[in-house]
Amino acid sequence: MSRSSRIVVWTSLPALVLVPLIVVAGVNISSPQNSNSSPTTTNKNQNDTRSITSPSRGAQQQDFSKNTWELPDDADRTKNPVPTSPESVAKGKELYLNKDKGNCVFCHGETGAGNEANLPNLRRKPADISSKERMSTMTDGEVFWKVSKGIQGIMPAGEKRMTEEERWNVVNYARTLVKE
Repeated sequence: MSRSSRIVVWTSLPALVLVPLIVVAGVNISSPQNSNSSPTTTNKNQNDTRSITSPSRGAQQQDFSKNTWELPDDADRTKNPVPTSPESVAKGKELYLNKDKGNCVFCHGETGAGNEANLPNLRRKPADISSKERMSTMTDGEVFWKVSKGIQGIMPAGEKRMTEEERWNVVNYARTLVKE
């Protein structure tokens, strides 16, 4: 049938209502607006130059697990200028627990033996600073330099977040965590 051929059928219903029935053949009622295959339809933002790239599968992450201390040769001879006192220990504890300063508690835990809850999130198990054997082999100077410099990718450098005196206070507090 051609586009011009239309058939109009009048039907009478029992209620004496007339309903026109129009049959239209050969007329395309779809539009490009509703067609997913239309070449003119676009969902692109013409000014958006961003792109999304997925991370490369199998890309190697840097292995920090074998990183170690980079301390001055004379670290063990560095003397603690802050006397161990209740005030220094209290300040050190506050810094040890403070997430914006020392945040030592995140890895070493409240007792110094390690934060078991965070262990799955760490690259390696932190040192047990409550261990008498470990801590008795280190001078205050060594502990200070370890707190100050950290280990790349493992332990953050305290010198970036705490003053020198604050780091010495942390050393004084850490000494109180040693189990007898």
